Amino acid sequence: MKTLLISQDLKPLMATAMNFLHRSDIAVHTAATNDELLKFHIEKSANLIVASPALPGLACETLFHIIRRGETMKKVSLLLVCENDPAHKQQAERCNANAVLTRPVDPSIFSSKVQQLLDVPPRRSYRVVLNIAVEGVHNSRPVMCTSENVSAHGMLIRTRENLAAGDRVECSFYLPDGFRVGAIGDIARACKADQASETTHYGIRFRRFASGAESALAEFVDHEILRQYLTDPHASTLVA
Repeated sequence: MKTLLISQDLKPLMATAMNFLHRSDIAVHTAATNDELLKFHIEKSANLIVASPALPGLACETLFHIIRRGETMKKVSLLLVCENDPAHKQQAERCNANAVLTRPVDPSIFSSKVQQLLDVPPRRSYRVVLNIAVEGVHNSRPVMCTSENVSAHGMLIRTRENLAAGDRVECSFYLPDGFRVGAIGDIARACKADQASETTHYGIRFRRFASGAESALAEFVDHEILRQYLTDPHASTLVA
């Protein structure tokens, strides 16, 4: 489990750029002041701290100096996001951070740098649209559902059934080429488009596949990503 600690004022940037952090092996925490950043790091030992000179409390220079002096505390990556002006750049140089980014920060660059400093391998595949019927089984009972999209790691379905986080679901569906994919997964999240809707969207994280299904699904997803890119290189695709 990796731990990311980020200053509160950078939370909007994280929300738009950090799709890859929505995964079970990364814990994300925020702090409203540099004092809180330091207190959390002392107690929990973060793997990466993303700080901003605009955060109240300790000056960033002092915060980073304290962290770098501690035998245990110094084993952390430090990323500083500052304003694009000479004073802040000089301050950033004195902070001895592993990396410095200046505003406005490109979300893709921010995401890539955080991923690098956390030393987290990038997700192998992306979600692609796959609107098909899915045969589901939950507690030995059939579940009628339809997929919204799919990746090599999971899928998003919609159904009128009431499911809960952690419920195991056996899925069976056909790819466009006729290959039948069988997989067992867990409900990872649930949401409704609106309160009046009779259907709920559930995110399923695959845990186990039938023979040959995992590689077939990964190949399909990769092929669809390439096809979408060749059709429209600027089209947005959500990280799985």
